[in-house]
Amino acid sequence: MSKSGMFVGIAISFAAGVFLASAAAFSRYYLFAAAAILVAVFAFTFVFAKNRLAPVVALFLVAAVFGAWRLQAAQKPNEYREAFGQKQKLEGYIVEDVDIRTNFQMLTFRPKGRDQKILITTTKTGEYFYGDWIVAEGKVTQPEAFDDFNYPKYLERYDVYALMKYPKILVLKNHQGNMFKDWLLQVKYAFIGRINIVLKEPKSSLLLGILIGARKSLPQNVTDDFTTVGLSHVVAVSGYNISIIIGALGGLLAKLFGRKASLWLSLLIIAGFVVIAGASASVIRAALMGLLLLLSFRFGRLYAITPSLCFAAFLMLLLNPKILYWDVGFQLSFLATMGIIYFVPVLERLTDGWPNPLNTKSILLTTMAAMVATLPLIMFNFGRLSTVAPLVNILVLPIIPEAMLFGFLSFLPFFGPGFALITDVILTYILTVSARFARLPYASLEVEISVWIFVLLIGVVLLAYFLLKRLSFRHRIETANVDLPRFL
Repeated sequence: MSKSGMFVGIAISFAAGVFLASAAAFSRYYLFAAAAILVAVFAFTFVFAKNRLAPVVALFLVAAVFGAWRLQAAQKPNEYREAFGQKQKLEGYIVEDVDIRTNFQMLTFRPKGRDQKILITTTKTGEYFYGDWIVAEGKVTQPEAFDDFNYPKYLERYDVYALMKYPKILVLKNHQGNMFKDWLLQVKYAFIGRINIVLKEPKSSLLLGILIGARKSLPQNVTDDFTTVGLSHVVAVSGYNISIIIGALGGLLAKLFGRKASLWLSLLIIAGFVVIAGASASVIRAALMGLLLLLSFRFGRLYAITPSLCFAAFLMLLLNPKILYWDVGFQLSFLATMGIIYFVPVLERLTDGWPNPLNTKSILLTTMAAMVATLPLIMFNFGRLSTVAPLVNILVLPIIPEAMLFGFLSFLPFFGPGFALITDVILTYILTVSARFARLPYASLEVEISVWIFVLLIGVVLLAYFLLKRLSFRHRIETANVDLPRFL
């Protein structure tokens, strides 16, 4: 087995260990015992075994146990369990960007002397910012699961272990957080403020959702329409979104400026996205997935990009193993990136020679690849299937790069209002298409699937990939006028 293949196996085994430990409760005692036994087995087989496969299998098992142990180590006892149901007066600072919704806002608050965070829900009347040192007085409550959704674990993935709803809040000092993060968020809010000036709602919120994933202020009816027609990924800050966008822009930039220049321009776009979006954990994760996608387009070698993708996932899970099982955003990001990396080259070979005006074909292939790769997970987690999603994505996604370009240029002084007019027309078109198709009968179906159906669908996606790959191989040989062996 090659070194890269060995590393891929270790990364997959580590992820499997994290997954199993997340899905089932394992005693730490048993994990340590299993690790000790497996290390001994690995050492023994490495020294004495004649079969080369035995030490490799033992090494993979050790990696799996290490993954399970890493998940166990990341799970901490709740520091607030004795305070649940009681009124508390806590002093500390806001450690994340303020999450502003339609009727309220949410503050991620870390009290002084605590490692774990509290999620505060408060009215929109107060103005709060990352780094504000505050005093919050109110009842501390425990998060509870609802409708088969494990809300406590969802919050714990980023170390939030308690809730406070509508407490009294007093701001004592400002700018007490990380100076660099503070500056990034100042840039983000300057950008949001400018967009809100040149565009009206809901178009301003839609543009901000497309550019930086700031979709929380979108009206509920628009959000519902996007969910119904399968366009939610357009306004999500995730690797799923940035993978599609970079995939679409990459081909267009390559045609306009050449492959080498397009790489640097795409890197600049990713860096700008990180700065404007505020460099949160999800933003950095999305940017990393986009970077890997760029490398796959630049070098075009699966044997080179696969270890890189596995290394990125391994590193993210090593830092925060909770995201594998309880963060659907991470799952969608990884699957969408894999779908684009593996499916798009195959589909491009099959459609070689097809017209590609304004890079439309490349955009559609990128989108379809991401949709196919993530469809089983979307059906399993959200229990819905959009019957109009393929057609709506065909109608909308080719103009997303233009919406991004003119939307970003709307930020400029002097010429910004002119670009904003063009952006307004594009956004009106997107909203109209989503609203019209969302009103169609059976535009979205409730499809609840079991774990076994989910696994079966993953198998269908893998089978589709191998069949398409075989067809693309036949197509390439046939176009080269080479005789095929009978078994192909």
